[in-house]
Amino acid sequence: MSSITYSERIKIETFCELGLSNIQMGVRLNRSPSTISYELSRCQPYQAELAQTDAEYKRSR
Repeated sequence: MSSITYSERIKIETFCELGLSNIQMGVRLNRSPSTISYELSRCQPYQAELAQTDAEYKRSR
């Protein structure tokens, strides 16, 4: 499956604010709960913009 997009990151941020579990987020985004868990580990508290910057940096290395 492809990398998580910025729009998915915004949805993950919203889902976190709503208190959804990794499983619930994964179902809504058609992603594995472990993918969601990895994504949430990028920054705490989760912010889509910071996570996107982190992903772009790691992708460029």
